[in-house]
Amino acid sequence: MTLFSSVLLGVIQGVTEFLPVSSSGHLAIAEHLLNVSGASSVPPFFDVLLHLGTLFAVFAAYWEDIRDMILEFFYGVSDLVHRTT
Repeated sequence: MTLFSSVLLGVIQGVTEFLPVSSSGHLAIAEHLLNVSGASSVPPFFDVLLHLGTLFAVFAAYWEDIRDMILEFFYGVSDLVHRTT
């Protein structure tokens, strides 16, 4: 797998993750179009890194909402413990 195909697959994963389409399906199509010979030539660790990059992108995009949900969870637990609900 070349550096160009790796970067292109990463861009495809990132762009299609936030769209209502299958990002994994688009990766499979791109691998076919780039003549990457099947899923066996794409290291599984690379696929994991693509999805880990997606996780980081989601956390970056929605960090304020995620933080608010986590804080609200602990405030709720505190209210239950102190019976102040």
